[in-house]
Amino acid sequence: MENLQDKTICLGKLERCYNCLQYIKTRIDSYQYEPSTSALFETKEYLKEKIEKLVVANDSLLSYLKITNELLPDQYQVVNYHILETFELEEDVMEYTSKSKKFN
Repeated sequence: MENLQDKTICLGKLERCYNCLQYIKTRIDSYQYEPSTSALFETKEYLKEKIEKLVVANDSLLSYLKITNELLPDQYQVVNYHILETFELEEDVMEYTSKSKKFN
């Protein structure tokens, strides 16, 4: 029973990560945050690549968890690491948008 609860919790967290990634993607693509310096342009490109990698990873993890009945400790760690990466990306995007607004 505990394993099923862990799986359900992980699925919920991954769904929230998906929503967060979609929000971040929309935000960074907004015309309000167009880069005005080469450093900001490079940062934006890096962030967009990171977003895409995390979206793919999130989709993969969600698909896997939906078809499996058992959540192994290693898989649980992968999910938690993915959540941490998403949180860190969100902070990086907030920092980028803050810098971008200063220059616009």
